Amino acid sequence: MRSTTLFGIYAAIIISLISVLALLTLYSLEKSRWWDARTQLAQESYGLHLRLEANLYRLFKQHGDALLIGDRDGGEGERALRVAINENLVDIRDVIEREIAMVGEEEVEELDLLDEIKTDIQAVNDAIATLTTSGDPIETFVQIERLAALLDDDIDVELDRKIEAALEEELEEVEEVLAEAAAFRAWNKRLVYVILAIAGASFIVGLLSFNGQIRQPIVRLQQAIARLQNADYTAQVRLGGSREFRELGTVLFNMGKGLAAREASRAEQKKHLEDTVQARTAELQQLIDKLETGEENRKRLMADISHELRTPLAIILGEADVTLRTAGKLPEAVSDSFARIRESAKHTNQIVDDMLTVARVEAGELRLDRKETDLRKVVKDAISMFPSSVLVTEPGHQIVANIDEVRIRQSVLALLHNARRYGGPTVSVSLEETPTFHKICVEDNGPGLNAAEKSQAFERFFRGSNASGQGEEGSGLGLPVVKSIVEAHKGSVNLEDSDEGGLRVVIELPQEPRVKLISTGVAQTRD
Repeated sequence: MRSTTLFGIYAAIIISLISVLALLTLYSLEKSRWWDARTQLAQESYGLHLRLEANLYRLFKQHGDALLIGDRDGGEGERALRVAINENLVDIRDVIEREIAMVGEEEVEELDLLDEIKTDIQAVNDAIATLTTSGDPIETFVQIERLAALLDDDIDVELDRKIEAALEEELEEVEEVLAEAAAFRAWNKRLVYVILAIAGASFIVGLLSFNGQIRQPIVRLQQAIARLQNADYTAQVRLGGSREFRELGTVLFNMGKGLAAREASRAEQKKHLEDTVQARTAELQQLIDKLETGEENRKRLMADISHELRTPLAIILGEADVTLRTAGKLPEAVSDSFARIRESAKHTNQIVDDMLTVARVEAGELRLDRKETDLRKVVKDAISMFPSSVLVTEPGHQIVANIDEVRIRQSVLALLHNARRYGGPTVSVSLEETPTFHKICVEDNGPGLNAAEKSQAFERFFRGSNASGQGEEGSGLGLPVVKSIVEAHKGSVNLEDSDEGGLRVVIELPQEPRVKLISTGVAQTRD
């Protein structure tokens, strides 16, 4: 059986029970209203019969009093009582007709009895009227005797019997309604017990069905999924329960077989991939070793070439200087040639020094002579060696840093030369101090560099687009040398856009704690 069918049966049972209870409740309410109306009519009829009986006795008493003591009100009391009696008869008839409309023809007998009572009342009234209006000279005591006989025979016996019968009929109706209501309540109670028993049995059957058709298969499904998670693909999946769960168990079993096949294939592929990766890794390691060896050889070769070139260049510079001191004894053309030789040798020597610096940094062999130095002095010394004017912004107090003065001066001077060669006519230098860094900023108002050029600016021998058409020769080693020196100081170099539209180069040197001796002889760190 499918779960949907099972749930449909449960839903039909629940809806049926709820519908039966609802209909039973509605029927009980309607019956209760009917019984209440029937009882109310019976009580109303009973009360009207009692009023009728009371008005009859009052009327007959009025006639007796008129015979004994005379009619003092001229018959007004009798007429008012007759009107009341007629109204009672009309009201009783209306109640009986409503009872007939409610319960059917079984109340017609009450209507016939009411007609008899009405006829008797009319007959008695006619007899009394004949007695009191007769023209015969009858003695008063004779009239009283005749009235007493009339009351005893017609009223006390016949009329009273019929009124009592009507009252007993109304009481029987009330008792009948009460008995019928009690029987219905007993039947309703038994029906409710039956419905509750059916509901309880349905609940127990539904609970057992749910446990066997839904809950237990779900538990077995969880166990099967746990086995699949643990890579156990061989166990047969038997969920049981409804048809959907059995189909799901078949699907899971087939999926487990597929996963097992894929796992085996994946294991083979993994083994093959590991072997391939291992072989490629060995090849890559060989290539890396070759590259590292080649890089080391390149660095060593560049350092050796740079070192070996310094001596010939120094000789060339020395000889050119010596020759130029005696320039007055040489022809002008020869003097110009030696001057160009000297300038070329200086330029080449600068390139060699820069290459040697970069090579030493890459090899980790750059030696720094670090000591406490005022950065303001370093900047002033670099500016004094720079041929053009520079705008300087610096604080009024010392900015002391633990640096290699020569190397930092070399870096600032290189940035100034770069700004002059490739920037605008205005070059400025500023010094800043933050809680963690000392900043040296070199700024120009030239064309600057775009984002792509900034990312390549620290590569060796790179020249940006701002170098074209400047007529200035550069080695392309200025910024790489600056970066190498600053990073050797554990600092950093950043390229930013200047507010004036040019390039701002920012050197950040970290502040290091300095030791100060105090009177106790204990070293204390001071920022």
